[in-house]
Amino acid sequence: MTVWADGDSLQAELRGLLCRRASSPSGPRWRIVFVSARPLSLPEGIEKIVVEPGRDAADDRIAEACEPGDLAVTRDLVLAERLAGKGLVVLNDRGDVFTAENARERRSLRDRAAELRAAGLVPELSRRRTWGAAELKKFADAFDRELTRALARARDRGPLG
Repeated sequence: MTVWADGDSLQAELRGLLCRRASSPSGPRWRIVFVSARPLSLPEGIEKIVVEPGRDAADDRIAEACEPGDLAVTRDLVLAERLAGKGLVVLNDRGDVFTAENARERRSLRDRAAELRAAGLVPELSRRRTWGAAELKKFADAFDRELTRALARARDRGPLG
C-alpha cells in the first residue's frame, strides 16, 4: 500500500509529519511517495518523484501510478475528486476525507464563490494564515485512522489483491 503525497500543495509541517510517520521505528508496512514539480527537502530514505514543471504534471503522475486501496494527501480538489474516483482514500491538509462526490461538490462551491467574488457580489477572502497546530493535529488523527483502515483492507485482500 502506498501513500501518495501531493508535494506541491502541502505545508512543510505536514510533510514533516508524514515523513516521521513513514520513518517510525516500528517500521511501516506502507511506503510514502512525494510527487512535486519542484525539489523538496525531505529526509533520507523518503521516496520522491520530481516531475517536469507544467500544469497538473504532478497530479497526472500520481493519478497514473496510484492503485485502488492507496491513500493520497492533497489540498487540490480536482486531484482529490480524480483519485477518490479511482478508489483511493483521499485526505486534505485539515483531515477531511474526500469521496468523488463530496470533492466534486466542494469544488463546485469553491468555483461558484470565485465567480461571485469576480463579479463583485461578495467580498474577497481574507489572506491571513488559517492553518496551524490545531489543523495539523486534526490531520494527524485522520491520517492515522485512515491509514489503519487502509492497511487492514490491504491485509484482508491478501497478497494477490
